[in-house]
Amino acid sequence: MISIITAIYNQLGMNRLYYETVKENTDSDWELIIIDNGSDDGSAEFFESLGDSRVRVVRNDGNYSYPYCQNVGIKEAKGDILAFLNNDILLSPHWDTRMLSILGKDGYEVLTLCSNDHMADRKEARHYNRRYKHRKYPMLSLFGARKGILKASAALTYGDWQRHCDKIWEKYGTRLVRGFAGSAVVMTRDAVEIFNGWDPAQQAADFDMYMRTCERWNSHGDIRPMSLVAGVYHHHFSRLTARQKYPPFKDSANLVSLEDKWSKEQRDKYLSLME
Repeated sequence: MISIITAIYNQLGMNRLYYETVKENTDSDWELIIIDNGSDDGSAEFFESLGDSRVRVVRNDGNYSYPYCQNVGIKEAKGDILAFLNNDILLSPHWDTRMLSILGKDGYEVLTLCSNDHMADRKEARHYNRRYKHRKYPMLSLFGARKGILKASAALTYGDWQRHCDKIWEKYGTRLVRGFAGSAVVMTRDAVEIFNGWDPAQQAADFDMYMRTCERWNSHGDIRPMSLVAGVYHHHFSRLTARQKYPPFKDSANLVSLEDKWSKEQRDKYLSLME
């Protein structure tokens, strides 16, 4: 089973679309663990009202950082595979089946899906990002971030979503690219236990996990650096909530910067390896 862990704060329209994309595009048995950070727009109530036994909501007593929320989800998770997914994404059909053909083999215990933020071909990623931005801003400004508007912006960007995702799969397949798209990170249970979850002090958690996998590969050789599956696409509604005001993190006093944790030498060494 795949345990999908997702932190939310408001974004009701996006959350409606997110549940739909998980339900329609996941082949495996799954559970969805929603970590709610004090939403006041009905988002938590939406997930609770679904009547879907696979979905459960954990309510925090306020707004917490990304790693805190993911670690709360890990404690609730029952699956052997853990998928840390943002709520502002569209998954491709068969994303899990295609990703699971690689995960856990040859040391690839931590993988991410490719997206309009990061693809094997950076020029191709820029192309889709430009198309999305040119359609997103006018539509959201006029009509707001409702589920139908979000779906329409994606449709205008890609056309037939399944055909687009199948095209990416046919082009790249299981090719792996060292690096990550942080909106969709998938780990084996073994990797989660080895790393003891996410570092609760690192809000830049995707960069930190990449660095941790690089360090682990150098020291033990059992887990390869976090890599991106070039043929398994997801759309990230990037900067969807850039104007939304979030309450301060309740655990902000515990957070430190990536630069405070990793030396310049380490950052230069590991980040230079990204493709």
